[in-house]
Amino acid sequence: MEKFEKKIIKNNVLSEVYCNKCGKLIYSEDSKEKSDYINITKEWGYFSNKDMETHSFDICEECYDELIKTFKFQPTRTKR
Repeated sequence: MEKFEKKIIKNNVLSEVYCNKCGKLIYSEDSKEKSDYINITKEWGYFSNKDMETHSFDICEECYDELIKTFKFQPTRTKR
């Protein structure tokens, strides 16, 4: 015999993403308009002043373009 119970499962669902630099809404679960963005997560190690900390942020495409203009060496670009 099988016995069933109703259970509510709670999941974390991404609902909104904001650019950490400019504050623009990049993604909303309810919006039909979506923008691409970069998510950066860094787990700092022993040779930093942030040992055992994890930093994470999201940047919209426009802020990413502004940021890489300041790089001495541009990111490597490849096409798929």
